[in-house]
Amino acid sequence: MSGHGIELDRWGQLAVDFVAAYQRIPADQRTASIDGGWSARQVLEHLLEDEILFSTRMRAAIADPGSVILPFDAERYQTNLPYALVPDAVLLDALVSLRTVNVGLLRALTDDAWSQAVAHPEAGDQTVEQISVMFGDHIAEHLKDLQSAGLHGERR
Repeated sequence: MSGHGIELDRWGQLAVDFVAAYQRIPADQRTASIDGGWSARQVLEHLLEDEILFSTRMRAAIADPGSVILPFDAERYQTNLPYALVPDAVLLDALVSLRTVNVGLLRALTDDAWSQAVAHPEAGDQTVEQISVMFGDHIAEHLKDLQSAGLHGERR
């Protein structure tokens, strides 16, 4: 294992922290817009989609280096997938479980595997390390959104 352990520990914890922050938001406030943007519920849906995307790209780079991956349009997924029919608890469990598996796989990689890459048709080659760094902190960005919005039972 290389020097990725510190980040992996933090990346694993981020999903747990996001779930805790989300669960502190009263249920009736989870679908309200945060500062004119997505709601907390939409952020949860987006994070799960991104974690699925990360999982797919990371696995392709590890198992099938050189393969071509598909671009991702977050708005299209947000609009076209019927997430409203899936309970919060299911999405939260899936996010933590998938992040835990992803971190476990990354933890098990040899140093050489981190440089294996896939080809993105718009962004060019992406290594396992680049993909991981891109998605590793993504939850943190949205966790800050929830925290800064003050959605913990009081309105600002």
